Amino acid sequence: MENSFLLFISTAITALAVENAVFARGLGMDNEVVFIKDPREGLLMGGVFGWVVFWSAWPISLTNYLLRGRSYVMIIRPPMYLIGVLAVCLLTQYLSRKYLKREELAAEIRRTLPVATFNSALFAVFFLSASQNFVLTQTLGYAVGSALGYTVAIFVIYYARKRLAISAVPRSFRGLPILLIYLGLLSLALYGLIGHNLPT
Repeated sequence: MENSFLLFISTAITALAVENAVFARGLGMDNEVVFIKDPREGLLMGGVFGWVVFWSAWPISLTNYLLRGRSYVMIIRPPMYLIGVLAVCLLTQYLSRKYLKREELAAEIRRTLPVATFNSALFAVFFLSASQNFVLTQTLGYAVGSALGYTVAIFVIYYARKRLAISAVPRSFRGLPILLIYLGLLSLALYGLIGHNLPT
């Protein structure tokens, strides 16, 4: 039990620190992430993403276990992942309608849910965990760490936009261009932190 907990924690810290699905892997970018209006919206988006990725990790980890060593794994795995994630999405829709007392919060969750469900970062978490042959504990830890990393990334983008908006940036680079340059540099820094050499 203690060994499983340590495995969970170490995998989560690894995913949080150096496997951030938005920056290090260049995945999961969309308008919702780049243009959040306030920190509360970013927290909600990160929370919904974390919910979906955590609960999807269970059926997807089972899929990885059942398909391990099969010759047709590359054909079966993507639709099985999609089915698992869709099941979590539909269940979340149902639970938010039935059990959440605050209708305003339930509506915000339902609005954010499709972005979280069909985000490329979510699928990257599972394909990366499958390529590393993670067991359930590691997959859950990787999912939690990636969700935390995703939420941190949302806030980094939000505060970067605020700071860049008041900086002396040449007119042709204002707005999205300077933000993309900033994120590109940050991605390179994280990529170097992982320990990869850039191609020459």
